[in-house]
Amino acid sequence: MINILYVLTTFFYGVGSWFSFRYYKTLESFYEKKAFQWLLIGFLAQTITLASQWGATRFAPLDRIDGILMILSFTLTGTLIFGRIKASVPILVSLFLPLIFLLSLLGFLENIKSIPFMDASLMTRGMILHILLTFFGFSNFTVGFGVGVAFWIQEGQLKQHQIKSWSYRLPALEVLDNLTVFHVGFGFLFWAVGLVLGTMQAFQVWNRLPLLDPKILGSFLVLVIYALFFVFRWALGMRGKKTMTLVMVGYFLALFTFLGVRFFLTTQHVY
Repeated sequence: MINILYVLTTFFYGVGSWFSFRYYKTLESFYEKKAFQWLLIGFLAQTITLASQWGATRFAPLDRIDGILMILSFTLTGTLIFGRIKASVPILVSLFLPLIFLLSLLGFLENIKSIPFMDASLMTRGMILHILLTFFGFSNFTVGFGVGVAFWIQEGQLKQHQIKSWSYRLPALEVLDNLTVFHVGFGFLFWAVGLVLGTMQAFQVWNRLPLLDPKILGSFLVLVIYALFFVFRWALGMRGKKTMTLVMVGYFLALFTFLGVRFFLTTQHVY
């Protein structure tokens, strides 16, 4: 039953991705609306999928790679829907839906292998909340990064007076700027609370916080960079590419902390 739900979720996101690519090609709002509709259908199916898996095992599906990928795509989808409701930015859904489809597809393929990488019983409530909040924080940083890139491109074209035809579909700079702040703000909140819970878990497991661990140190540095983003905006009144540079630097550090550390460095952290 769960495998069927995985298939349906991946299929729905795949259909939405097709409409996204059609939107890229034609820039017709019809395709963007269809992409968003399929995103909502996929999100509903994915919610049922994760709830069914959680109910079947009585543990959060975070002990296997497929569960991590599915929850990551779930949090990214939820963030995207939230942002789409906040501001109707047509290109936003089409920009990220193919990534969501890819994460869902990889999750389905990993589900076929069904190989756990840790003991599910170790997933305490605090650990689950820590992971979920961190995932939501990372998802908001991801969307904020995408919107920030759109702002960077739009501002650059306006300053150089070289407006491309497709860029007319991008929202005004003010809308992009506000949406970036919106997602970075929520990302900062989720990430910070997730770090607090993670710190509590660290003291329970290791009786200390190994601050020099690259994953933990990187997580705190991400907060520092995004905090500087808000300081520069609100305390120093800076706008434009200077502050968007911090958004990009913060995101790449978050991405490396989230994924790269396990491949290139040594960490005590499970994830």
